[in-house]
Amino acid sequence: MDADALSATPAARAALEALRAAAGANGPMERHCLRHFAIAERLAGDRAFDRELLLCTSWLHDAGLHTPSRDPYVTEGARLAARVLAPFGWPPERLQRCMDACEQHHAPRSRMAMGLEVELVRQADLVDVTRGIVNFGLDRRWLGALFRDVPRDGFWRLVGKSFRSELSHRPASLMGVFVSPRRTHVPTPPGPEIFLGGRGFLLTGRDSPGKPGREHAL
Repeated sequence: MDADALSATPAARAALEALRAAAGANGPMERHCLRHFAIAERLAGDRAFDRELLLCTSWLHDAGLHTPSRDPYVTEGARLAARVLAPFGWPPERLQRCMDACEQHHAPRSRMAMGLEVELVRQADLVDVTRGIVNFGLDRRWLGALFRDVPRDGFWRLVGKSFRSELSHRPASLMGVFVSPRRTHVPTPPGPEIFLGGRGFLLTGRDSPGKPGREHAL
């Protein structure tokens, strides 16, 4: 398997480049993401799914580990997905599904209600992290061949280092990773600004998600 060959669309390429900018190229993290995609695709079986979305999420789902923040790293992954993929004109519901897949990938229970891709990402991560001990019915011989083709060298060292870093820098966030992940929504674009002549005000369509626009003095 080849990460560059897989990433044939502009969005997938941007997601791969974002991963490499965060974690480096061709290292344990990129190989984990590559195995993750292969496993997720295999888990899908004959069910229809959004392959580009799944690939982008595979590249981005752990990239939030490299964002300095007090928020859960999976939330930072969702935010990164929104920033990286915004230029490609994805419909809001499609971008939301990618963000959900990043943010929910350690959820303790099924996330099928959020979409097939969200649950595939969750299951695939469990399969790779447990080295196939949890396999959701996948053939162990197929998994063994994947692990030989895309080596796991350095993966456990990466997991240990990441976990120690999370405990050290944002321990309170771990509940939001493994127990009750948040749901970060697609950013709401600002509404149009309208000049109210003679009053010296600009009316903005929306200041923040869920709040009406308000007048700002010029």
